[in-house]
Amino acid sequence: MTQMAKPRWGFVEIVAVYIGIMASGLLFARYADNIKSWLTTTRIADQTVAFFTVGYLFQFFATILLVLLFTIVLNRARLKDLGVRLVNISDGLRYGLLGGFLLFILIIGLSLIITILQPEVTPQLFEEMLRKSTNFSSFVILLILGSVLAPLSEELYYRGMIYPVFRSYLGPLGGALIAGLLFGLVHWDLWRTIPLAAGGAILCYIYEKSGSILVSALAHGIWNGVMSIIVYYSIVNI
Repeated sequence: MTQMAKPRWGFVEIVAVYIGIMASGLLFARYADNIKSWLTTTRIADQTVAFFTVGYLFQFFATILLVLLFTIVLNRARLKDLGVRLVNISDGLRYGLLGGFLLFILIIGLSLIITILQPEVTPQLFEEMLRKSTNFSSFVILLILGSVLAPLSEELYYRGMIYPVFRSYLGPLGGALIAGLLFGLVHWDLWRTIPLAAGGAILCYIYEKSGSILVSALAHGIWNGVMSIIVYYSIVNI
């Protein structure tokens, strides 16, 4: 486990990045019709997934750049202060690979409880895209977005940037619980807040034990990837 130093940034920077992410979403929405018009001129078969992909990539790069701006550029932090560091293979497999599958099992269990309590839970946008994908290539693109890009940007922000700030005030356990809760709340899905918050807290633990957001991103990617595969093939086989 790598000792974490007190971060050079604080709550102001965390809020500023979140506002920037929301602003980037509004900016994309402002030019959504233009993007859709441009896509119709291409030979892309699945226009719905293509539009979703463009939006996803826009938010991915916005998140990465905003985090780097408010930590490294403005506060002179280093990438390793954000948890961007390599670890040995054994830690990567133990906390990343195994942790990802155990995390998936936990979330499945909590999701089943939610399904019992509320059978008509509205699918999240990403799940809707999986259900609307018309071919295997569209599914592969969505799988890459959900299991590679989303974990990288979300781990950089939530575990690399947010968790260390709360940890410096509340300790590892309190920091993980609050950072996990925020992770659940910002998905704006009341019924899924608890499983997402639990998943976020466990990802904080994985980061704490491994000292690397690359490991927590691996676990996060396995969680998202297995979920995506199950959703897609459940639709294909109907």
